Amino acid sequence: MSVSRARLGAALFLFAVVAAATFLLPSHRWDVAVTTWLQRHAAPAADHAASIFVFLGDAEVQIPAVALVAVLWWWRRDESRGRAAVWLAAGLAVTSFIAFALKYLVPHAGPPPELQRAVARYGIAVPQPFSFPSGHTMRITFLAATALRGAPAGAIALIGAMMAALVYLGDHWTSDVLGGLCLGWACAELARGFWGKLRP
Repeated sequence: MSVSRARLGAALFLFAVVAAATFLLPSHRWDVAVTTWLQRHAAPAADHAASIFVFLGDAEVQIPAVALVAVLWWWRRDESRGRAAVWLAAGLAVTSFIAFALKYLVPHAGPPPELQRAVARYGIAVPQPFSFPSGHTMRITFLAATALRGAPAGAIALIGAMMAALVYLGDHWTSDVLGGLCLGWACAELARGFWGKLRP
């Protein structure tokens, strides 16, 4: 399967637009407004569910889980699915690295402590200077666009839930998750073309 240049171009263009908008004051006011609206209407009922859902999207949880699925498929002698899961885990690792690197390049500070929900956090907290783009959103978009191509409604629901949870908890601004959505989509398009060339 070859990469769609139109979809890849659209994803990268939208990412550039969102990245540029992070430097504009109106976009920051919108970021704050969306976060406060979500917290006003969902707190505190959504605290623990959102925290657990975000934890399941951590790189140190998601990538080993997909790798474990690959091992299980190989153990069941289903080499094609095992190979696909290995490549999916590798793609998630590359996507995570891209998100991590960009957080050192795009100077966009995340939500302040007063907008962060005081709930139990799980996983490993890696200090990062800025918050754009959201690595969680990039990974879940990559995963959904790759593994759930046949179930678009489920993919959209999964991505939307992760974006909402991150903004609600005050882990990211809306602009961060929109940037992660666009770049995760671009990574999925590139991976689709790359994997297509590797198939016999």
